[in-house]
Amino acid sequence: MNPDDPLDRLAADQDWQRRAQRIDRDFARRLRRDRRRGRQRRPRRIGAGGSLAGTGRGVSWIFVALLAVTLASGGALWAGAGPSAPMVFGFVLAGWLVTLCLHEFAHALVAHWGGDHSVAGKGYLRLDPRRYGHPVLTLLLPLLFLIMGGIPLPGGAVTIEQHRLRSRLSDSLVSAAGPAVNLAAAVALLAATSLAGPEAIYGLDEPRAAFWAALTFLAYLQVATALLNLCPIPGLDGYGIAEPYLPANIRRAGARIRAFGVLILLALLLLPPARAVFSAVVNGLVDLASVPVNGVYFGYHEFQFWS
Repeated sequence: MNPDDPLDRLAADQDWQRRAQRIDRDFARRLRRDRRRGRQRRPRRIGAGGSLAGTGRGVSWIFVALLAVTLASGGALWAGAGPSAPMVFGFVLAGWLVTLCLHEFAHALVAHWGGDHSVAGKGYLRLDPRRYGHPVLTLLLPLLFLIMGGIPLPGGAVTIEQHRLRSRLSDSLVSAAGPAVNLAAAVALLAATSLAGPEAIYGLDEPRAAFWAALTFLAYLQVATALLNLCPIPGLDGYGIAEPYLPANIRRAGARIRAFGVLILLALLLLPPARAVFSAVVNGLVDLASVPVNGVYFGYHEFQFWS
């Protein structure tokens, strides 16, 4: 036996068999324990972009609640149950918030398709209004202007990591996806009021007049929201559609004022000439659809039931 060889020393040891058996038992015990833990922690599939599949997805309960309020208040208006003014307010406000969530969801979904898989981890694919921007600047402020003045300022925002997008076209389509939701909602609501609604509303005591007034006013808000979002102001979707194709110096200048886009839009709308032109364009587009005469008027005044 070579005393310098550790294998020879181990073989010469009287307890080497017991030591080997103990090591085998410890190893088998750890293996069984790891297997049990593996069953308890079921692995999740890794999705594209390195994110866990399913992370940040699933419909938010808040969106489901908003959808339920929209349907319940709409059903109550149709059936003539309860006071009409609060029902119109709940229907229009909840319906507008539903389309706001869908607007931001569309941005995130197209970005995900275009290569920015980080939107899933940020919760943008859950239709949760709490995920879409600052709670005061991008949600509360637009809601306040909608309630007080009937002006649907662009609300909500998603942060897209543009360097992850595959092309300029993908970048442009991300910006276009949001207004496309409002345009689709506007077309659907205008078609419903035009094809199934009355020719005119002369009083809310008429059968289902409050329902058609609420639907017409919600259609008006969708048209207005789409047009405001399409304004070519940095920070708004209209500018975002064209931005990938603009010269670098213009993009740099736009980036400096992007954070103030909504405030710039608000300042313009506070100018009487600009507000008059905007209202004329929206009313003209709504009237082209042959919606019920006076529908927007009664819908707006029922929406502001406290005035």
